[in-house]
Order: sequence, then C-alpha cells, then structure tokens
Amino acid sequence: MFGAEEHRPAAEAFDREIDDMLDRAVKLTESVEAGTAGERDFIRRWSLGRALRASQLQKSDNFEPDEDKILWEALSIKCQNGIRSSGKHEPRWRDLIPERDSAPQRIERDVFAGGLWLQEQDLTDASLTFGASLTNARGLHRRHAVSNINLRTALHQWLKTYDETSRRTLTRTKNFETMAKALAKRWPGRGPGSAKQPVHYEQDVLNDELRRVLVPLAAELLADAPPQ
Repeated sequence: MFGAEEHRPAAEAFDREIDDMLDRAVKLTESVEAGTAGERDFIRRWSLGRALRASQLQKSDNFEPDEDKILWEALSIKCQNGIRSSGKHEPRWRDLIPERDSAPQRIERDVFAGGLWLQEQDLTDASLTFGASLTNARGLHRRHAVSNINLRTALHQWLKTYDETSRRTLTRTKNFETMAKALAKRWPGRGPGSAKQPVHYEQDVLNDELRRVLVPLAAELLADAPPQ
C-alpha cells in the first residue's frame, strides 16, 4: 500500500549524513601515524567510533530510533561498495571495515558498536589500555560486566604505573586474556558475586580493587616473560 518514493527525500538526506561520517572517520585515521598493521586496525576502529559519535547519526531526524541493527548493516554495505550519495566511487571507505569475501553476511555489531565503545576513551588512553590491540579490546568488550568505562579507566591508570616494556608484556594477547579472565572472575556477569558491578564503585575504590586483583597476577606474568 505504501511506496518507497515518499521516503526518498529523508533517505537521500541520511545518505549524505553517512557520507560525512565516513569521510570524518577516514580523516581521523589518516591524521594518526601508526607502525604495525595491528595498530592501524586499532586506530581505524577507534576513528570509526569517534566519527559515529560526532555525527550523531543515531539521533538524526532521518533515522528511526532504536534501529541500530539496520544502521550497522547499511554502514557495512556502504563501506564495502564505496558509493557516495552522488554516485561517485570512494575507495577509502573500504579500509574502515574488515575484509569480507562477499556482501556482509552478518550485522557488523562488533565493528560499529565496538568502535563506539572503544572511543569512550581518547585514542592515547585506549591505545595504552589495550596495547593498541583490537583482539585485546574485543576480549574485554565481550565480557559485559567488566567492559564499562569505569573499569577501563581503572585499568588504564594501573597500566600507567608500569614502564613501557612491562606494559608491552602485560598487553600481549595471551597475557591480556589472562587478566581479562581474572577481572571477569572477580566481577561475574551473573550468579554469585554479580550483585555489585564495577559501575557501582567509586572510582578510587575500583582502582584499588582492580590493583588487588591484577598486581599479583602481573608479577607472575612479568616473571615468566622471556627477556626482551
């Protein structure tokens, strides 16, 4: 009964908003120097999240609230196809998302929602917290009880107390996963011990409790680390 034409003006306006957001993400990515491929991936994901936050796409008058799933799918296809609202090709958008052999087969929740989550810290702080590793970031993000900004702030402040060499050791994928598991055990998402989550603590108290959990573990990980 209803044709799509009546929605064309809003759809085209929203398409232009998406163009602006993706251009902003590319500029942010290109403004930061990166060494390894892993660091570049981390910067791209952070930049995509920060551009999304700045764009306020989810609050646009041309977007239905609470339809994030559809938005993530549209953004993923837009990046992959690289077609501007004007019809011109934009190849730089393709690098903003992971490689896919064909059209996205699943909603890129981990990319766009994960980017929004990651950018809650400034890039410098997020890079230190996760050793500029997307694998580390995903490992904490999927543990919802310990993924909030309060705990990430505490983790960042604690890691800052170590020298750079020690931080590199602690944020190696295997070691970071060990620490993430220890934090998830201390603050489980459900069952016994789950009533009080990190979000319920004053920041100073949470900082102290995180150190109580991680300092002994870090001592073991650093003692077992091969010489660098």
